[in-house]
Amino acid sequence: MSFVAEKALQHRVIMLAGDEEALRRRALGEILVAANIQNDDFDLESLAADTLNPVDWYASVSTSPFLGERRTTIIRHLLRCDVEKLKGTDLSKLPPTSLLILVADDESGTEDRQRTLKTARTNWAKVVTKSGGVVYSFDPDPKGALEAIRKEVARLGKKISPPAATALVEMTGGSFSRALDELKKIEMFLGDQEMIRESDVREVVVASREWNVYRMVDSVFNGQIPEALRQLRVLIGSNNKAEEAAFQRILPTVSRQLRFLWQARLCVEAKCSPTEPKPEVARMFPAKSSLSSEQPYRVSSVMRMANRLSLPQIESCFAIVADTDARLKGSLTSFSPLDTLERMLLDMASVVSTHDK
Repeated sequence: MSFVAEKALQHRVIMLAGDEEALRRRALGEILVAANIQNDDFDLESLAADTLNPVDWYASVSTSPFLGERRTTIIRHLLRCDVEKLKGTDLSKLPPTSLLILVADDESGTEDRQRTLKTARTNWAKVVTKSGGVVYSFDPDPKGALEAIRKEVARLGKKISPPAATALVEMTGGSFSRALDELKKIEMFLGDQEMIRESDVREVVVASREWNVYRMVDSVFNGQIPEALRQLRVLIGSNNKAEEAAFQRILPTVSRQLRFLWQARLCVEAKCSPTEPKPEVARMFPAKSSLSSEQPYRVSSVMRMANRLSLPQIESCFAIVADTDARLKGSLTSFSPLDTLERMLLDMASVVSTHDK
């Protein structure tokens, strides 16, 4: 659903969610402007979701406005509050003068906590929709991010080359919010230089962890072993965190990349596209983690790599990752976790260079 502040204000309850923090923040600002609400208005109150119960939110936003047309209550960090606490409070019965804005701000935490927060977001969205409210989800969209980045670069009075824009999207995981933060750094780095080049992006931008893993795997398959080992060091950070990084980020993402490569190679051999696979190829695609559902920039990258590999090579790499997992868990002989991960990269590089396609 596209966001238009005036349409959002037709509802008494508005929920702003999604991983694009910059777009959530912009939407909140546009709502307040469209409603003619100033930050210091008497009839505006902002609360943290975990400081009061929903019944207190309801009481706050139900109060008759004193100096304006609306009584506005903004609830920040919505996902910190269990939706079950809302039981007995019917948001659909808010007075016509009420405006309740629920903001699902970013939260840090482990993968388990992120899954819990994702469930909480879904539950809150259902409640808001059921009560007649509206939910806007601002999630990363690499296609839209490219155009948004070009507009932001133009606003800064600069230009950006197509490879640089693509690299910025890839390195920030398709997040426009992260790209905006990195653009500020690039602007300071360039000074009076007008054109943003790909080399500038790669030198300045702090890449996402996922991108580092993809870069590491790509370097292995391109025979760039020093670069692959450097990316491994970046991912680990320090030797004592090697095992933690392996199980949390490296092995899952490498396995995912290999699954994508396997699917891409099937398409190469069948002479079809992952976005429009032949029926016999589509039947072999998994229900989850299907390459056909990935963003275009990632599909293109995987297809380029798949053209240089064979199915036996990819299968051998799967076996190497499985052996690495076993070594890290003590089922096979190994040295330190870092040595084990380095061996994985070297073994994969050996497979790529010696197996016949």
